[in-house]
Amino acid sequence: MVQFPFVTSAPGKVIIFGEHSAVYNKPAIAAALSLRTYLLVTKHDSDDIILEFPDIDFSYKWKKSDIPLKSTISNKLHEDDELNPELISSITPLLSTINTKYHYTAAYTFLYLFVSLCSDSIPSGLTFTVRSTLPIGAGLGSSASISVCLTSAFSYLNNHIDEATFKSADINLKDSPECSFIDSWSFIGEKCSHGNPSGIDNAVATYGGAVLFQRMSNSIPSVRTSMRNLPVLNLLLTNTKTPRSTSDLVSKVSKLIVDLPITSGLILDTMESIVKIAYNLMLRPFLDSESKQKLLELIRINHGLLVSLGVSHPNLEKIKLLCDEFKVGETKLTGAGGGGCAITLIDDDLVTPLKLENLIKEFDNLGFETFKTSLGGKGVGLLVTRDEKLLELMTVENFMSFKSRDEIEESIGCLSVDEWRYW
Repeated sequence: MVQFPFVTSAPGKVIIFGEHSAVYNKPAIAAALSLRTYLLVTKHDSDDIILEFPDIDFSYKWKKSDIPLKSTISNKLHEDDELNPELISSITPLLSTINTKYHYTAAYTFLYLFVSLCSDSIPSGLTFTVRSTLPIGAGLGSSASISVCLTSAFSYLNNHIDEATFKSADINLKDSPECSFIDSWSFIGEKCSHGNPSGIDNAVATYGGAVLFQRMSNSIPSVRTSMRNLPVLNLLLTNTKTPRSTSDLVSKVSKLIVDLPITSGLILDTMESIVKIAYNLMLRPFLDSESKQKLLELIRINHGLLVSLGVSHPNLEKIKLLCDEFKVGETKLTGAGGGGCAITLIDDDLVTPLKLENLIKEFDNLGFETFKTSLGGKGVGLLVTRDEKLLELMTVENFMSFKSRDEIEESIGCLSVDEWRYW
């Protein structure tokens, strides 16, 4: 029996190792961030299905009777995991008045998953309110995080999955069928957003921890291995706010490989060896001081290799130089480079809170946006509670009124509220 209100949540991600080399069938590792998306599901008296997404200034509603819900659904993926053309055709008229890209994508993904996973027996009068502590559109997996939140909420509503039971301190020894279901369907949600996603973002958002991913050539399926019990690692995430084109940067590396195949090939091979060493370190549910130092060294080396491929940027180098000057840890670009974000794995033996605050002030003065976050941690979660103080917060009005990421996390966040459970 579904209890209202309830909240689902899923993390964002950063690529730690394997940027660019992954394009050439080398392995990459991505890890969950403690920055997350939260989806509140509440009931109201009307027949409307309402989507509220204040972080992108979007609000929309549909009559439940206008949505092409079926009396029973198979919940099986369409052939070859492709989007269903008939379903797309049936929901397209419901999107006709939405004329901005972000809003259209959000509504399209919402409706596609809603119709796929919910029958007409679900309650009338539901509001879905999305809040994100993730920067949106910064290459940190925000769309996958949203897709996982929607998929888990719809699946819970229609009894495709059991209620979450794992506590934050529990170690998961094997993947649950609920996570497999959520991962598969959130990948479909990612197809609504991106067309041809790799699957790594939704995997990290579902399972948490870290994921090793490797595209294979020709018709061989990609390899995707979850490392759910990665110990939490403190991280500084700095967004340069510098625009860049991923496709241009990928093309730049491709040209280098054509022009200097032996030299660039050795760089890609070295990146692959870094991923393999890091994977063996990160598989353990603990990380001693020696292993942490090795991980820091791998981050430093990997950034140097990416610089040699020509995908860094002066702003990314400013971040690295300042982090080196303040001696807080090791820094590398994450994602395509050319701007975007840098990650700094904190060396907890060297860093004081005052040193970190002074560094962040330096970044603020340069116009960068910095987040104190962590790597690892749990994946998709569910909050169902009878606590009166929490229930007072779990209203559409309160969810909409949260003014900052910190306020969201402190009020309802996975690190602040003990009642969160995970699949």
